[in-house]
Amino acid sequence: MKEIHLSYVSIHYSEPIVYYTYKEGAELGFPEIRELIAYAEQTSGKKPYVTFDDVRVHVNITNEGKRVLQDMSNMPYFRGTAALVKNSIHKFAADLLNNFHRPAYPFRAFTSKEEAIEWLLSLPL
Repeated sequence: MKEIHLSYVSIHYSEPIVYYTYKEGAELGFPEIRELIAYAEQTSGKKPYVTFDDVRVHVNITNEGKRVLQDMSNMPYFRGTAALVKNSIHKFAADLLNNFHRPAYPFRAFTSKEEAIEWLLSLPL
């Protein structure tokens, strides 16, 4: 299992899941999102993967970062993501937001790491 440590995130891979653990105050703009995708493709060996995002700290995704994430052609091997959030209120907010702005990929928020991983492993690769 390879680990990568950047100023805003730690990344490791355990097939087929790319784990992102974000650092407090991380801001994900165009360059950071592109970097995350590149590392995911590199660590997965350019095979289909899903992501587990530990966002129990404050993380901001800029509008430019969101635009990259909305275009699936930027992530040809990506198949879905589970976000680990701090509490049920954050889970409710994330789920509500997804009902209004449906991502082009499977997404769910969780308060349990085990449930998140179980759900990710149920996604088709």
